[in-house]
Amino acid sequence: GIPGPGGITVGACPAVPQVLRSCTEFVEQHGVVDGIYRLSGVSSNIQRLRQEFEAQRCPDLSRDVYLQDVHCVSSLCKAYCRELPNPLLTYQLYDKFA
Repeated sequence: GIPGPGGITVGACPAVPQVLRSCTEFVEQHGVVDGIYRLSGVSSNIQRLRQEFEAQRCPDLSRDVYLQDVHCVSSLCKAYCRELPNPLLTYQLYDKFA
């Protein structure tokens, strides 16, 4: 899987994992296009980006491969959220959200 936050907390709120911070900042700067979180990127680019995050803390998202396929960055962001052991709408609070 994608490296998680490692239990690091800032005040009462958990720290935002680097993969989410980097991907959302990239999307805000380069990915304001129709369907940015709806359309999928090229699977080989998503896999490459995942491996780069696993190998280093913050890969260079300004490389042409990611600028030409901005959807691979948003796809990795969605994959990270899907693979969390406890969803964003946590099991403990699910009934309150529903």
